[in-house]
Amino acid sequence: MVGLSNITPTTNMTIPADPLLIAINAYRDALDGYGKAIEGKDDWIGDSGCDALYEDLICGPFAALANWGTPASSHEVALAAIALADFEKVDSAGSTVSDAMEAAAIGFWKTAGEIKPTPDAVVLQALMIPLEGKHANVNLTAKEAADYLRVTEVTLARWRSTKLGPHYIKSGGKVLYRVSDLLDYVAKNERKGTRPDK
Repeated sequence: MVGLSNITPTTNMTIPADPLLIAINAYRDALDGYGKAIEGKDDWIGDSGCDALYEDLICGPFAALANWGTPASSHEVALAAIALADFEKVDSAGSTVSDAMEAAAIGFWKTAGEIKPTPDAVVLQALMIPLEGKHANVNLTAKEAADYLRVTEVTLARWRSTKLGPHYIKSGGKVLYRVSDLLDYVAKNERKGTRPDK
């Protein structure tokens, strides 16, 4: 993700903070904070304390992005918005944040006159942790499974509480995902294009 820390200011040079990038980073930080707060508390999911924590940490940053109405200010910020939109599509279908971030990115590219392609499936696949070559019965941690599926550990916890997502096991108080179950889940959810064959 593009971050302000990658920019090195020179003397007497002020770099304005980009409001959309700040909002995106605040939302990601809120998701990370929530994930760390509920880590190892699978039985807590659905509890009123969990709901209150979610509301305290995530609802504000989520609302800021869901109601975003202006185009991104640069190509880098547009890419950060598209990356978040892709994440939200995987995390929760029909997300208003995803729609708003796509609109912000497209708004920039339309006004800049340069529509840049988003990373293709090959690049995204390379970012996943490789499961090929691992024995089907190897168990992965929730973090490793989340990295493979390109979702957050919070999403996996929500899927577990609502009986969605890949099968999992509990061992010694830890949630584990068998490689075969992850591969099976991905295969079952693979979608074909909606265009007719030529």
